[in-house]
Amino acid sequence: MLSRLLRGLAQAWVILGISLVLLLLVDHLLRAILPSVEDVQFDAHAKAPNRARVAAVQADRAWIDAYWADHSSARHSQWRSYVYWRRAPFVGKHINIDAHGFRVTPAPAVEERRTLWLFGGSTAWGTGNRDSGTLAAQLQALYAKYAPELGVRVRNFGESGYVSQQSALSFQLALRCDEPAADMAIFLDGPNDAFATLQSGQAGNPQNESNRQREFNSSNHLRKLMTTVLARFDGIARLARKPPPLNTDALIDDWAAQTARSYVATLRQSQALAQAFGVDLLYAWQPTVFDRKVPAADEAAILGASSATHVRLQRETRRQVQAAFGADLALPAVDLGGVFDDQAEAVFFDFVHLSEAGQGVLAEQLYRLSVAKMNARTPHSARVDQCMSRPLG
Repeated sequence: MLSRLLRGLAQAWVILGISLVLLLLVDHLLRAILPSVEDVQFDAHAKAPNRARVAAVQADRAWIDAYWADHSSARHSQWRSYVYWRRAPFVGKHINIDAHGFRVTPAPAVEERRTLWLFGGSTAWGTGNRDSGTLAAQLQALYAKYAPELGVRVRNFGESGYVSQQSALSFQLALRCDEPAADMAIFLDGPNDAFATLQSGQAGNPQNESNRQREFNSSNHLRKLMTTVLARFDGIARLARKPPPLNTDALIDDWAAQTARSYVATLRQSQALAQAFGVDLLYAWQPTVFDRKVPAADEAAILGASSATHVRLQRETRRQVQAAFGADLALPAVDLGGVFDDQAEAVFFDFVHLSEAGQGVLAEQLYRLSVAKMNARTPHSARVDQCMSRPLG
């Protein structure tokens, strides 16, 4: 009897194994045949940087392969309360992440006497850029070149995928540390907010929020847990998935208005917090390839391959934000969407990420916008932030 039981169990395992293999084969086949929601609604450039395009817009391409090797190894993230994620520590040739999970900005040659915090998503973090070519590093270099007496040290709080509320929460967490606050905080946000709205159909959410909701709910209910597991078979799920709603112009414009209101509300929250802690503040609406009057070289192909829904949402959201900035001149905010209008060369390698040359142009703008306020700040002695909510060193 025991022998028959063991044979039955062995046969059951074989049948289960064959069933799982067939399920995986069918799932992969359906993934290849059926479009995903992302394929329908979003352009491919929003998903991951195109390595060939990154190389095309860099003046010096010799480091590209080594950079991407670092980038692949440095993609691992760790859970971080309130903001959801930060990168795991990493030491590489072109990318370094400190023990607190922040992108390293090489120390300037001048002694630190003033501190500037930079917040934002992957463009601020520096996707496609070496440590020395990030926006933070180039802004710091401009201060060292043109105003070395100020001793400005820039610390990079940017993280891939962050929307403006996550940047604001990063600011709030940094301010509750025991160490003194920065002299100034600059936020480079906006397009990620619009993209997250496109994903969820609701403004104010982080990106991919539905995944977190599903995973959290599944931890308490067996049925929901099984649903979450089955959701991993995306190809099969596409058979039962309802088609996305028709994105009419009116709906997109409503999304844009909601996104702009959410962004400006977050700005006002950060403004009040900065005033309470004595920090000068600058909110800069981040440029995209959709803002360029005359796209250069391959930028035209990026624009042409982008979904009309995405393009319209980004442009209309920016227009709504511009109107909000114009209606309240007390807001410490500026629209940088037109910063590349005079640039003849391509600077974007997807809809939002910049070459190091593009980051340099952006850094020049931020330097001009911030230098007077930094000059008015009282110098302080150099310090190292030990709090986990701030970059180390």
